[in-house]
Amino acid sequence: MGDVKINNIDIIEYDKQPGEREIHRKSGFRISHFQRGVSYEPLEKPVPRRFSYYSICHLIEGKGWYWTPGDPIRYFSAGEGVVSTPGFVQSYGGDGTKFVEDFICFDGPVADFLFQSGVFDNGIVSIGKSRRLLPVIQEALNLSDAGQIRANGALQQLLYDLFREREEAGKGGMEDKIGLLLNKLSRSQDRWWTVGEMASFCNLSENQFRRVFRERTGMGPKHYIDSLKIQIAAEQILSSRDKLDDISARLGYRDRFHFSKVFKRIKGISPDTFRRNYPL
Repeated sequence: MGDVKINNIDIIEYDKQPGEREIHRKSGFRISHFQRGVSYEPLEKPVPRRFSYYSICHLIEGKGWYWTPGDPIRYFSAGEGVVSTPGFVQSYGGDGTKFVEDFICFDGPVADFLFQSGVFDNGIVSIGKSRRLLPVIQEALNLSDAGQIRANGALQQLLYDLFREREEAGKGGMEDKIGLLLNKLSRSQDRWWTVGEMASFCNLSENQFRRVFRERTGMGPKHYIDSLKIQIAAEQILSSRDKLDDISARLGYRDRFHFSKVFKRIKGISPDTFRRNYPL
């Protein structure tokens, strides 16, 4: 632990804990330290800090506040928690009451991938009243290689579950419309939807639709349709002996040449080569 000053803010830095083992290096993920039911007195003002590892805390008793530079203080309560990522300046503490938390700190390339993929991010997260970090901690207390692998898997699964729950909670309104559209696209595989038609289906302008669609899917509408059709084509190529002309026609391609061109752009190889390399 050390102190630095950034933009005239004194920041406490918390270093990674030692103890990485070969099993952690091989799996790309490590639970470095944790604590159950640790209690803190109320904290009157932010103490800026940053970790060199990832952390997830779960408030199990009391009320809390959360602060980041340049933003107003936000408040949270038991059942919620805070996620922090390496290098991110933040502070949180008890809001006039004791602050009782479970927490787990972790690191590794797999953790980096999950963060970069948007599975979790800095800030307040809803976890629920059940102490969901405890089963992970219990696994991590088994110091055998098998115990560490189980603990790693349990924490990763929890992070995925929280991501899915956050996505489900955010659905409604526009999210529902985009979801209905995606279902419709998957069922109308022979149709070529224009951006205008998709925007109209969602009752949005084309510019609004492009933005919302990319936020939801990570790609533009045209690329999504191309990728969907080619994925369906790949499945049909591997699961049948149908002629490529017939498969491309079912997917609405005007000719075999156009189909092959799009297939190669997305899959990296031609449909003929794909069939030869991955035979039934």
